Amino acid sequence: MYLAISTDGVDLRMPERVTDLYASYRQRLTSDKLAEILAEHDAGELSEKADHVVVPVATLRRMAAGRVPEGWEADFEGMLADARTKGRLTEDGAGISAPLEREM
Repeated sequence: MYLAISTDGVDLRMPERVTDLYASYRQRLTSDKLAEILAEHDAGELSEKADHVVVPVATLRRMAAGRVPEGWEADFEGMLADARTKGRLTEDGAGISAPLEREM
C-alpha cells in the first residue's frame, strides 16, 4: 500500500497490499508543502530529514475501510508487528514510518 500525495490531497492506493508501505508524490512539492498537505488530511508528518512520512495507523485503517478484503485486519496487524521489529513503528504504536519518494 502507499500514500499518493498531491496538491489535491492524499489517497491510499493498493490498500490490500500490506507487505510494503511507502509514500510518494509526482508534483514538485517542497517539504513545507508536503507537510501542509499531510496535516490538512490527517495523513501524518514528515520526518526530520523529510525522507519519511510518519503515518498514523488510525489514518491507514480509516482510508482502507470498505476497500479491503476479509482478513485484511489480521494481515495489517502482521505488517505492524514487522514494522515494530524494524524500528518503523512509533514507541506508542500509533504511527508507522513510510519511506517518501518522488515519482518521476
